[in-house]
Amino acid sequence: MKHSVATKSIFILLIALLRFPPALSAQEERTPHRVSFSATLTSSDSYSTEIAYHYMFCNYAGVGGALGYWANWYEDGWASGRNWNIANDDNKPSNLYLRPSVVLKTPGLKIRAASWSLFAEPGIMLNVPYQRVCIESTPNWPTTDYDYISSCKGQWFAMDLRVGIALEMGPCGLSAGYMMSNLDIYSQYRHLSYKGVSFEKFYPEKPFMQGAYISLSYNF
Repeated sequence: MKHSVATKSIFILLIALLRFPPALSAQEERTPHRVSFSATLTSSDSYSTEIAYHYMFCNYAGVGGALGYWANWYEDGWASGRNWNIANDDNKPSNLYLRPSVVLKTPGLKIRAASWSLFAEPGIMLNVPYQRVCIESTPNWPTTDYDYISSCKGQWFAMDLRVGIALEMGPCGLSAGYMMSNLDIYSQYRHLSYKGVSFEKFYPEKPFMQGAYISLSYNF
């Protein structure tokens, strides 16, 4: 129910972005190219960083994409069995991704040299559909053997949305706000198994992600 209410609220905000009264906007010079660097921190104990480019069809809408990297920073599970365990360095999932997205802004409200506007960026996250981890086993302790297992299964496609407030001063911009996504960071790990033991029971499901984002941009 909470997810449904949040989704409806987001759609209402997106409609408001497109219908925002243009009277608040001063005459603005069009700058079609937008590059940005963004970072997120989420409720799934993960973070991400990315660099993006968008082509702005007008000052209020553009399309483009980003190349990014996300990683888990806090362990919430540990796959292990009789005389074996996943290597510590591989117990925190991470991945590279491409993120096509659309940028939407309201006309700016000028306050001295600054221009304030509402901002939204719906997108899709395309993860590398592959995970490989190292397993440490000690059948003849203290000697440690190393095996590698991998999987091409699990979630590689996720939808996400960022909404917030944008501040622009000349060609430079700053945006910060709320983000949401259906990315499950442990999805690929739950499809791994070793010696007949599935990793599904070791890692929790986290189907709904919320968090905060911040983005620095330059328009030219």
